[in-house]
Amino acid sequence: MRSNLIAATAALSVLAMSPSAVAADPAGIASDTVHFVPLERIMTPIFGVSRIEGELDLAVVVEANSAASAEAIRTRMPEMRAASLAASLEFSRLHASGFAPVNAEQLSADLTAALKPIHPGLNRVLIVKVSALPA
Repeated sequence: MRSNLIAATAALSVLAMSPSAVAADPAGIASDTVHFVPLERIMTPIFGVSRIEGELDLAVVVEANSAASAEAIRTRMPEMRAASLAASLEFSRLHASGFAPVNAEQLSADLTAALKPIHPGLNRVLIVKVSALPA
């Protein structure tokens, strides 16, 4: 029992000195840290054959590959918002229903494809919250 305790203590001390432990120290943080930029909440109607059938409600965060890219994305927020709204409307028209779960993976890919041309420093669009509600 005592030898197991000594072995566990030795293993923990080796882990504490590993390079991953240095990341906990702010001075040891790599310069390629990912940065997140939140976009305003997006609400779009879900259109049926002859009427509005529901509402697509989502909150997204843009993942930028550098601090400079994140700042540039913030300065181009009106363009980002317009493109994300257009992509969300297209997604809700083609793929959303108030009575079925939302394919968040496809929605994220569609938003990423729409926003990446605005700023190439954008890695991807992350869906924080999504819901489709019937009217």
